Amino acid sequence: MTSSEKLFRGTGVSPGVAVGSVLKLDSRRRVVLELSIPPGRVEDEVARFERARALAREQIAALKVRLEEKVGREHSYILDAHLLMLEDRSLLAEIVSSIRTSRVNAEWAVRRATDRIREAYGALEEPYFRERGSDIENVVERILLNLTGTAETPPWNLLPEAIVVVARDFDPSSFALLGPQRIRGLALESGGRTSHSAIIARGLRIPAVMEIRDDIVSSVNAGDLALLDGDAGEVVVQPSARRLERFSGKLAAASVRAPAGAPLPPAPARTSDGVAVSLLANLELPDEVRVATRYGAEGIGLFRSEFLFFSHPRGSPSADEQLETYRRLAEEVAPLAVTVRTLDADPDRIFRRPDSSAPSSSALGLRGIRLSLGSERARALFATQVEAILRASRHGRMEIVLPMVSAVEEVREARSIIAGMSRALAGQAAVGSVPLGIMIEVPAAVLQLETLAREADFLVVGTNDLIQYTLAVDREDADVQHLYQPLHPAVLRALARIARVAGESAKPVRVCGEIAANPYFAALLVGIGFRQLSMNPHSIPALRQAIAALTMDETRALAERVLELPTAQEAGDFLVKTLAARPGFDRPAWAREVQY
Repeated sequence: MTSSEKLFRGTGVSPGVAVGSVLKLDSRRRVVLELSIPPGRVEDEVARFERARALAREQIAALKVRLEEKVGREHSYILDAHLLMLEDRSLLAEIVSSIRTSRVNAEWAVRRATDRIREAYGALEEPYFRERGSDIENVVERILLNLTGTAETPPWNLLPEAIVVVARDFDPSSFALLGPQRIRGLALESGGRTSHSAIIARGLRIPAVMEIRDDIVSSVNAGDLALLDGDAGEVVVQPSARRLERFSGKLAAASVRAPAGAPLPPAPARTSDGVAVSLLANLELPDEVRVATRYGAEGIGLFRSEFLFFSHPRGSPSADEQLETYRRLAEEVAPLAVTVRTLDADPDRIFRRPDSSAPSSSALGLRGIRLSLGSERARALFATQVEAILRASRHGRMEIVLPMVSAVEEVREARSIIAGMSRALAGQAAVGSVPLGIMIEVPAAVLQLETLAREADFLVVGTNDLIQYTLAVDREDADVQHLYQPLHPAVLRALARIARVAGESAKPVRVCGEIAANPYFAALLVGIGFRQLSMNPHSIPALRQAIAALTMDETRALAERVLELPTAQEAGDFLVKTLAARPGFDRPAWAREVQY
């Protein structure tokens, strides 16, 4: 390594190599970009900050008046501290100076200046002063919201066309915010193979290295050139010409993202004795539909609709705006079906609540169908999404699936809203019949599946969440990721129960999630009894080959034996030993991806 290069090592979670300009994100709270501002636009950036600050002062002053009315003037003084911060001459001068001298965007200048103050408060022994950090954070979030809201949008056009994101962590919503076509790689200090961002990166074929042990965020600058190797788990910042030359072949191959050859026809995979297994596509972003159709997916098994909300400037796209996406999907995969999962996100992200003192919702918080039915505002958002899906059914086959269902009442209430919207639209033009499915991803749903199955038209198993909820393991927490075991006996028995009840209830059931994209797990799922698997579309060709290498009796025998084994390690060893020599299972990349 040359003296100018900086090498960082972590865990490769999405294969491939990439090169691009470093984009640093401060994603500990609101996503903040560090952008270089051209000299001629520096004063415009200062003015943009001043407008955001003035608006924040008006907002807090209005809040102070309302607080006085509700709780009395003696308590409204709390907001005086916030107003004083917005008038702090030394702080304002530091922010403006940073914009002018470093030529950075206002968001980054605000975050850098206020972080220094917040950290200074946090280092004091007196609790009163340490707690003032939350006051600073509230003011900062308000300014940042004003800077990045609909009135003042950040200068996205200044971003390079090829970027490598460097951050402590990466909110999956940022894929939609930045645009996946621009992101060449992810280099994160946190995360892991089962994190949401890693899953999406693999689906989008974006190389990623996570769990980087060194402080990469503080060690690099925006605009530095970065070479990322997702296979080796390495990131080289300011790589030498010699190193770039060594990777030139891999980089050239990686730049061709579309599959070669003619598109594959949409047809099921078949075992060697002719049993059909439908392979569908999981999509996060509308543009992925082209890859799904090219690889022969038999429809869209799961469209994660929250990315329409994450990328929207107000957080809530209208029915017409959503319809544009759903109609496109329906038309491009017709006559096959598009299954839209209704909104599954925490309320702070959707409703943009910068003044909320509550922490962001956890995996056990207000999300999924419990969010959609939890308030009048949320129910209106749900009804708007339902309207868009129903209207899209005029253009192709649509399905609705409800996330995080744990009670019959949730399904009945959602069905009532859908029926009401269908009646309201009937006067405009006929809408097609839209089946209603439920996600099986919490133990409560597994245990009462016989009852829930009677309420739904079809079932979708969300294995990523089912594993974490069954094992009480937060898949985003690096400290317990070794306990996230898809082959844990409890997980396998839950899957076997789902397949059995679905068969007895004569309800279609499909498996979505990371394990469906892995040939070793897919063979096991087919043996357990599943005939529909939904995955990132790039995995479909390999799954076709793997399934074709086995008979139905072989998959059943495989499942029977694995379900008898007492540990995830033994189950994994048995799968690899039994299948590794078969066509479609002998790729080293697949072997690396088997996690017990």
